[in-house]
Amino acid sequence: ADKNKSKAVKKLVSSAEFTQADNLLNQIKKENLEHPKLLELKSIIEDKINGGKNRIIIFCQYRDSIVKISKELNSINKVLARVFVGQAKKINTGEKATGLSQEEQQKIIKDFSSGEFNVLCATSIGEEGLDIPEVNTVIFYEPVPSAIRRIQRAGRTARLIPGELIMLVTKGTRDEAFYWASISKEKKMHKAIDDIKNDLNTGKLNTIKENINEDAEQKRLF
Repeated sequence: ADKNKSKAVKKLVSSAEFTQADNLLNQIKKENLEHPKLLELKSIIEDKINGGKNRIIIFCQYRDSIVKISKELNSINKVLARVFVGQAKKINTGEKATGLSQEEQQKIIKDFSSGEFNVLCATSIGEEGLDIPEVNTVIFYEPVPSAIRRIQRAGRTARLIPGELIMLVTKGTRDEAFYWASISKEKKMHKAIDDIKNDLNTGKLNTIKENINEDAEQKRLF
């Protein structure tokens, strides 16, 4: 298995596509270029903070990106950003990967609630199961294809006070596909819920339930 893996890696590294990608990355690093999305995010955050928005959550898929985003935002006047990621896990070398303990997570949420800082930069750990307070603005650094995750993230705002959802989508990339996929799935989800409500109102579900019970009874008898 290791030999096959080694062959696959060598084949990948020697491919023209890999060489092209490697050259492009080296050029980006050399010229110190930033993704335009990061520049747009900084502009949005500065505008929101100056406009009186004092509690913002930014969701991003990757820990490295979260750390970078937090560092960049902290260079803006009046912005105090903190990183919020999952718990640290052991890796093959025995060293600890970047992460937060449960106690550290709780401390960050408490500080966010009390206004110690105003921007929470979170991975998927911030989507559910945590007592994160109401926020003014939720920002998706990139779209997610899952309707459920989209709803969970968006649900962090506008529950008790007026809120705003902003999604950053890079034109001509998979961001667009993810965005429309989540929209389509959410529409289907709402339609399914509406269909169930209509069936409940018309008594169709009761009829179906009765038929199921009758079939089950017949199976027991015969």
